[in-house]
Amino acid sequence: MRIAEPSRAELELRQRSLVAALVAGADPPPDMDAGRIRVQAAALIRKRDRIVARTQPELAAALGPEFGPVFHDYVTSQPGPRPGCAAEDAREFARYLLRSAPARRRDVRRAARRVARPWRT
Repeated sequence: MRIAEPSRAELELRQRSLVAALVAGADPPPDMDAGRIRVQAAALIRKRDRIVARTQPELAAALGPEFGPVFHDYVTSQPGPRPGCAAEDAREFARYLLRSAPARRRDVRRAARRVARPWRT
């Protein structure tokens, strides 16, 4: 007796739901370990914050120890796909900082304004 294999469409749907759980905070597919997916999603956010911090060290330095938690808030509050590159992710994070807490320290606002500026071509 042959066991039916999942169709291509079913596999695509499962992959999409797994990716959404890892990078967009969606619920994991029902037959997957939600705890493990949360751990992996957190690791991806940490990896992303390290890349943004390397891309914009002035912004990371201005936030100091707040950088990780604030970046996590940014990532989990943004619907939809993430920006396509680290520089754009850093700009979006800076814009988030400027929108989300106007009472932030002056050095943070200054660094965020510099990063949020569009690239000159």
